[in-house]
Amino acid sequence: MLEGFEEAFVDAQSRVVSLCLELLKNSEKEADKIYIYLFQNDEEDYIDAFFEKEGNLYTTSELFSEEEIDDFFDCGVEDIENIIDICKAYDVKCPHEFRLTYNVISKSFDSNYNYDNVTEVLDKDVLELVEDWFKSVAKTLLNDRR
Repeated sequence: MLEGFEEAFVDAQSRVVSLCLELLKNSEKEADKIYIYLFQNDEEDYIDAFFEKEGNLYTTSELFSEEEIDDFFDCGVEDIENIIDICKAYDVKCPHEFRLTYNVISKSFDSNYNYDNVTEVLDKDVLELVEDWFKSVAKTLLNDRR
């Protein structure tokens, strides 16, 4: 791996996590885990998040005002552009899809990347992809309770 890339790449993702933590703090909300979805291709940059609290999942629209969501999206798109710029600067292929999970309690971070343009491969738009991930996490939480 190119020297400096990993640190810059992780730091850029940390800023996205910080954005979500700031969103929670500013609206006086809490979460145990944050699930962050990023997508980028030549035509589109997209960010979304959902939040786990006491085993229940909440979407951004369930927790935050339209104005808060718009600000979150605008800042998140800037963060996505920063990640793309880092990958270009180091001549590294940038993932199209990022699934980031931040455990607020343990402060642990997990990431899953997809380098395929999943909107084309799966013939789904980003909203469907986020919804699929949300349903998958919800199913896992339900199975964990059993």
